[in-house]
Amino acid sequence: MGLIGCVFPALERPSVLTLLPPEAFVARPALWLRALGHHRGTISPAPNFAYALATERIRDEEMEGIDLSPWRFALCGAETVVPEVLRAFAERFARWGFRPQALKPVYGLSEAALAVTFADLERPFLAVHFDRTALVERGEAVAVAMPSMPPSGDQAREIVSVGRPLEGFGLELRDEAGARVPENRVGRVFVAGPSLMRGYLDQPEATAASLRDGWLDTGDLGFLHQGELFLTGRAKEILLVRGRNYSPVDLELAVADLPDVRRGCVAAASHLPAGRETEAVVLFVEHPKGVPSERFAVLRARAREAVLTRVGLAVDTVEVLAPGTLPRTSSGKIRRGEAMQRYLTGTLTPPSPT
Repeated sequence: MGLIGCVFPALERPSVLTLLPPEAFVARPALWLRALGHHRGTISPAPNFAYALATERIRDEEMEGIDLSPWRFALCGAETVVPEVLRAFAERFARWGFRPQALKPVYGLSEAALAVTFADLERPFLAVHFDRTALVERGEAVAVAMPSMPPSGDQAREIVSVGRPLEGFGLELRDEAGARVPENRVGRVFVAGPSLMRGYLDQPEATAASLRDGWLDTGDLGFLHQGELFLTGRAKEILLVRGRNYSPVDLELAVADLPDVRRGCVAAASHLPAGRETEAVVLFVEHPKGVPSERFAVLRARAREAVLTRVGLAVDTVEVLAPGTLPRTSSGKIRRGEAMQRYLTGTLTPPSPT
């Protein structure tokens, strides 16, 4: 995202590029928006986590004298895009000139170097509510009108559109047998395009498993609705419990707004314990700084109740973690599989104090 999405375009079409170290942003999120205001930046990409952290941590006094009105394209990708986070960010920084229309959910991956789909540049981002049961049990995307749903909205899942394929790119949704599925059916996302990789360096087996007749199996799950792509999760991270598939994103969103939960810092994963016939589900939840351990038991109980109510799944374990414990990619995406592996080996520990 940083190299191909930011550095190369600034060289290809000469312009001013301002770089901010990720660790500096995490320590003081206001540096990001202050840099945008100072340089009158027009484009800046970030993962969902960054927008959530900025909304939560930046103080009014840190925004003094900042004008965000030149910011035309606030790209959001690299991890699940949460509509509540985008709306909260837009509302929080509207008084400093930020326009909701600037928020642009996008989808891309390294193997496609880089972008695959973009949201419409001329309209606000699109979020649609879909029937949760139909998605989970039948893999069918059924759009619902929220006024007809229960007040809690537990039967619906709101998903953000990441837009349509860029010019020259092909996009297909396929089932496990490789057959193309129709619109509004969940399938594996396959892409083809001019910037697709030729293969993984010195990994012929991995290349053969991912590339098929010029199409890349991304490993992502999603569906097309009115021609736009909606993502539902990663195939390898789907939780299989008692014969039913659950998206970890659903579990994570169920607890995202609970008290004492650090925004954007929840991960759900599963493993098969020795001597057990079904997967055990573990929910990793980071708490913000300053939360006393005496409140952890209440947080665990609330998290279990929230997941059971919204998703219909009983979580086996809720692990409350110190801030910064969950492993992430360089672009801010939580590594669920690595978190589980560290948990099982006893190495899921907080970062060293600096």
